[in-house]
Amino acid sequence: MGEEPVRRRRGRPSGGGAAAEELREAFLDAAERLFVSRGYRATTIEVIAREAGYSRGSVYRHFPTRDLLVEALIQRTTRRHMLGILDRLPKDAKPLDVITESLVIVASELNRDPLVRSISDQTDERTVAMMLANNAELHRLVEIWMSAMVEADAGKTLRPGLRAKDLGLFLIATSMSLLLGVIPGSEDPATTRRYLDVFFLPAVAAQFPPASPVFTAGETSE
Repeated sequence: MGEEPVRRRRGRPSGGGAAAEELREAFLDAAERLFVSRGYRATTIEVIAREAGYSRGSVYRHFPTRDLLVEALIQRTTRRHMLGILDRLPKDAKPLDVITESLVIVASELNRDPLVRSISDQTDERTVAMMLANNAELHRLVEIWMSAMVEADAGKTLRPGLRAKDLGLFLIATSMSLLLGVIPGSEDPATTRRYLDVFFLPAVAAQFPPASPVFTAGETSE
């Protein structure tokens, strides 16, 4: 028989201990593993602490409530998906292409992420969307991102006079609609792109394509 895995002792490791940010990430990593493997409801702060090898009090010092820990997890997962856009688009991609692909990822990939799926399946379906909508740090990051885009674009493809703050809030509002499944067929990337071309781009683009059919599921070509 093979050797039993050695369980990490609770408390700070020897040799100086973990930095606060490292410890915070360790708790988030443990929580993500448990939410996916055990389920959202079965994963308590005590279980997360045991998985990470620390005391429950250590977790509470970083995350006073489980809701705050979950919000941090959702934010981290969202950022991970958004950063993945950079690997898919050329470096000279236009701001509108980046924004569109970001929303497609929210609709078709973030919703299927194992962590997001675990939380959504065992809570009110609005939980994840509301956590993102009410997250001040996410709002700040999106506004910074949009500010850089608006400045770099200089009115070439985005509507002249469009404020980064307004664009950021509109982007978040559209993301919430996609996450909640309010838009029919939004789990299909092609449908999401058609929806964005017809309804989103006219609000933010200096020039936009003519309208075309969006919700084509079940239709037959004549």
